[in-house]
Amino acid sequence: MLNVNGKAEQKGNGVIIGTLLMLSATAVFSNNAVAGLDERIAASFAAKYQVCAFKLKDTSGYRLKAIGLKAKSDQIGRDKVGGGGYIETFLKEKKKAWLLPLKKCKKFADNL
Repeated sequence: MLNVNGKAEQKGNGVIIGTLLMLSATAVFSNNAVAGLDERIAASFAAKYQVCAFKLKDTSGYRLKAIGLKAKSDQIGRDKVGGGGYIETFLKEKKKAWLLPLKKCKKFADNL
């Protein structure tokens, strides 16, 4: 804008720059969301159930229970996926869950 003397005024640019900086800082921190305790526990169980369902799908007597485990894993995922960091925690726990023995998977299936 030009003022009366013909010089350019820059009122409000400081506010705009400050707002942009604040928005960019918020965007950076929102990408680094950390899962809370309940999300970590849910991700752990969901990962275990999903891996065990995969391991038990070809075991006789456990085919229907494997479907139940997969359904329970999907249900937990739907309930917790909105929280920050759930997916990252789920992927980490899924890698750990592959170390579960088949006996432990059968126990999960029997208790479900």
